[in-house]
Amino acid sequence: MFTMPTIDLSARSMLILAQFGFFASFAAFGLQDPEETIDYVWPVMMVAVALSLFLSVPNARAGSTLGVPIVMVVVGLAMGEGEMMFWALFMLLIVGAIAYMPALAMGDESLGLDDETRKMRLGAIYTIFALFMLVMMSSIMDAAMEGILIEEDSDGNTIAEYSLDSSQKAIAQIGLGMGLVGILVFAIIAVAKMELGPVRPWHAGVMLSGSVFFDSALWYMVEAAQNTTIPDLLWTVAACGLFTLVPCVAYEDS
Repeated sequence: MFTMPTIDLSARSMLILAQFGFFASFAAFGLQDPEETIDYVWPVMMVAVALSLFLSVPNARAGSTLGVPIVMVVVGLAMGEGEMMFWALFMLLIVGAIAYMPALAMGDESLGLDDETRKMRLGAIYTIFALFMLVMMSSIMDAAMEGILIEEDSDGNTIAEYSLDSSQKAIAQIGLGMGLVGILVFAIIAVAKMELGPVRPWHAGVMLSGSVFFDSALWYMVEAAQNTTIPDLLWTVAACGLFTLVPCVAYEDS
């Protein structure tokens, strides 16, 4: 029913841990401010997703990709929260990408794909995921263009707004630039299959990880730093790991 993965210092093992850490951080976020019993549905669901993928439970990828949005829709309808439909679609993209990218990168035989098809699908999913993360799940764009950081609660309500000084805004612009260049480089090399000298797909992943790092670093530089928690750090490490290790594992022989 499940398989315990071998954990060592290889890129594949680190990728498995990064995937686990991403969902584990989501679970931890859900435990930060629960008010009612139903608030525990999210962390329990994320723990189930993290463990099922980590242990390679049969049909875990498809179950996670479809199961999370379905549960969110059901909970939203039960609580009369229509906006949950949007977040369900949002999580369909996020959970699906994170669930499938490591398997595609490692050439999981259960996918039943040849190498060319596998890498083609991985390239498309990785590019869309990177764009989605840069635009929807990062503060770097607002920080770079508007010079502000907006802190929100779990319901998307604004808690505080922080103005950045010139040096902080410059850091945000560097982070945004790294993210955009990383996406462009990956798309050229991995999707369009064009060469850029000695540049490899995982170099683009490092640039995307740099964007995540600068985004997180900005929060340490403003008043929100006092609210930074272990789940925040776990999310940052996991996201950097996914961005770097997926192309490293998938295209190391390219």
